[in-house]
Amino acid sequence: MNVHVLFRSLVAAVSLGGSTALHATGNPWFDDFVAFDNASGSTYTARTDAAYLAWQESYMLRSYLNLYDVSQDTAWLTKFTSHVDTVIGTAVDSDGDGYRDWTTARYSPNLALNPGFETADPGDATLPANWTRSGSTATTAFRTNAPGAYIPGNACSSVTWGAELITAGTTLQRLYQDIPAYLPNHRYELAFSAKNGGSVAARAFVYDRTTSTVLGSVFATSANWKSYSVEFVMPAAGHDVEIWLSHAATTTSGDTVFFDNLRVSPFFSYHVVDGMIGVPIATFVRLVNQNATALSSFQTKANDYQAFLENHVIAKWEDPAAFYGNTWVNASATEGYYEEPTGYDTFSSNTAFSPLPHNQSFALLGVQSILSDVNGNTAYRQKADKCATFFANLLTTQGSAYLWRYGTHPGAKIEDTSHANVDLEFIASLQRGAHVFTGADMAKFTDTLTDYVWNGSTTSPQLHNHVNGTQGSYCTDYDFSREMWGWVPLAQFDPLVWYLGATQYAATPASDPSEAATLSELIKWDPVKLTNQGFELADAVDSTLPARWSRVLSTATTAYRDAANARRGAYGLTLIANGTQWQKLKHPWTDYVGGATYVVTLDAKVDSSGADGRVWVLNETTGVTIASYNLTSTNWTTHSFSFTAPANGTDAVSVLLGHRDYTVTGGQAHYDNVSIKRSGDAW
Repeated sequence: MNVHVLFRSLVAAVSLGGSTALHATGNPWFDDFVAFDNASGSTYTARTDAAYLAWQESYMLRSYLNLYDVSQDTAWLTKFTSHVDTVIGTAVDSDGDGYRDWTTARYSPNLALNPGFETADPGDATLPANWTRSGSTATTAFRTNAPGAYIPGNACSSVTWGAELITAGTTLQRLYQDIPAYLPNHRYELAFSAKNGGSVAARAFVYDRTTSTVLGSVFATSANWKSYSVEFVMPAAGHDVEIWLSHAATTTSGDTVFFDNLRVSPFFSYHVVDGMIGVPIATFVRLVNQNATALSSFQTKANDYQAFLENHVIAKWEDPAAFYGNTWVNASATEGYYEEPTGYDTFSSNTAFSPLPHNQSFALLGVQSILSDVNGNTAYRQKADKCATFFANLLTTQGSAYLWRYGTHPGAKIEDTSHANVDLEFIASLQRGAHVFTGADMAKFTDTLTDYVWNGSTTSPQLHNHVNGTQGSYCTDYDFSREMWGWVPLAQFDPLVWYLGATQYAATPASDPSEAATLSELIKWDPVKLTNQGFELADAVDSTLPARWSRVLSTATTAYRDAANARRGAYGLTLIANGTQWQKLKHPWTDYVGGATYVVTLDAKVDSSGADGRVWVLNETTGVTIASYNLTSTNWTTHSFSFTAPANGTDAVSVLLGHRDYTVTGGQAHYDNVSIKRSGDAW
C-alpha cells in the first residue's frame, strides 16, 4: 500500500484539530496530557496490587520520561522519582525468600467453584452446583436469572445467573463451599460483586472451620452492583477452609442480597508485571548514567533503583532457592526464554506456559537489556538477545509485513494489538541498540500496522484487534484502537504512524493511563516539533543517516550521524563541505498553524575553516526561504531564531542544515538537538 498518497489528507485533518485557540500552549497534545495528569496522574501510584502498578501506573512513568525527553524540564524527572519512590515502597518480601516484589491475584487460579452460579446442582435446579445451604431453603438461598439479579456478560457471553439470599427474620440464610486445596500460609484475595435489595448488607467471608476463625470478611452495602475485595492469609496445611455467602444480620424479613463473580485467588508475582513496572525505572537509570553531569542530582536515586531492580526484581526469577525458583530456560546456544514457575500454577489458564507468552518474557528482559547498557552485565544482554532470537525465528510474513502469535502454547491466538505494544517496546529497544532486529525488520513491523492493523480510513482511522488485521474472537472490532504507546514510535520508520494516532486523539483526549502514555508518544513524535531532534535514531536502511531526515546533495561521508560530536546523548550530526556544492540535511515540517510565529532552537559548533554553518526554513511549495540563520561559534552553543509560518497551513515546509560557505573544502559543521516550538511555549 502506498500510504504516502494519504499523508497530506491526514496532515490537513490533524492540523485543523491542532489550530484551536482553546489550548494553553501551541501544542494541543501537551495541554491534553497535562490536563489528564493533573486530574488522574497519581490515581494508581500507591496501589499495592501489582496489576494496577503494571497496567496503569507504569504508563504514567513512561509518560513522564517522554515529557522530559521533549522538554528537558527536570520537573518531570522529579515527578517520576516521586512516583517511583512510592511504587518501590509498596514492594514487600511476601513469601519470605529475601526478595521484595509486587504481587497480584488478578491472573491466578480461582479456588471458588462455580463462582458465577451458572451451573445448577444435578439434584436441585435452584441450588448452584458445588454450593451447600446452611439454615436456608430453596426459597431463601438460590440461583436466579431474574433481570438485575446478575451481572450480564457482553455480546459474546451467555452469563445469565447470580445468587440471591433472602432474610427470614430469625436465622441467617447462607450458602457455602469447601476449599479443597490451598497454598498454606500464603496471601489470598476474596473478591466478588454484590448489591443489596433491602436494608440488610450482604456479607462474604472465608472461614477456617478447624480453628473457628474468620480469615477474611467483607460487607457489601451498596444498592447497586459493586466490586468488593479483602486480602487474607491462608492457615497452615490441613485445615478445613470454606467460603461463605450470607447477610450481615438476621433482623427483618424479606431483605434480598445478590452475589456474582466470586474469586478466591492467591497473590503471585509475574514476569510481565515486574517488567512493565521495571522498564521505565531502568530507562531512568540509564538516562541518569548517560547524562551524569547534567542529571547529577538524580544519581543517588538512580543507584538505588538500579540496585533494587538487579537484586530483587530480576534476581528472584533465576534463583533456584527463591520462592519461584529458576524460571529461565536456555533452549539452545542462541535461543532462550522464561517459563511459568514449575512449582506453582500461577495462571488461571489450564496451560502450563513454557515458554511464557512473548510479551511476558519481553517485559522483564526489556529491563535487563536497558540495564546492560549501564552495568555491562553480559548475562542480561545474552538473555535478551536469546529470547529475541527465539521470537524472531517464529515470525512469519503476510505480504511485506510480519505476523506473529501471542505465544507458542497450543491454540495461541494471533497476537492482539494491545499486547503488541509490549512486544514492540522490546523489539524497538533492541533494534536501536543494534541487537537481533534490523531496520528491515522494523520496516516489516511498521507494515503490519499500516497494511493490516489500520482500517485504511484517513478521516476515522482505527486499529483492528489483531496484527493480521482481523476482529478475531472479540465481540467487537477496534477494541484497542487508541492503545498505541508501543506502536507510535514506529513513526521513526513511517510518518504515517503518528497521524494514525494523532487523528484519533485530536477529537477525544486521553481517558486512562495507557492513553496518556500514547499521548506522550504523540508529543514526542509530533512533526511540528521536528522528530529525531538529537539524531539518536538511525534510518531503517542507512545507519549513518538520522531517521526522518534526508540528504540533499550530500552523501554518507559528508552528512552523517556522529558519535564523536554530540552535545547531548549518544549522537550528533556532522556536515562536511566538499567545495563544489551544498551538503545539506533536510527535515519536513508539518502540522504548523498558518501565520503563527515559531522558534527554532538548536545546538551547534563549527571548525575554524570559515565554512561555518547555516540553518534554513524553506517553503518548498513557493520556493521561498522563510528564514535563515548563520552559525560561527567553534564551541557548542545553543542558538535560536524566530520565523512566521506560511499563511497557507498546507504549504510544504522544510528545515535544512548546512554550511554558510560550501566552497571551503572539508569545512565541518556539527549539530544537535534541533527543535521547533510555538512562540511563547515553554518547550
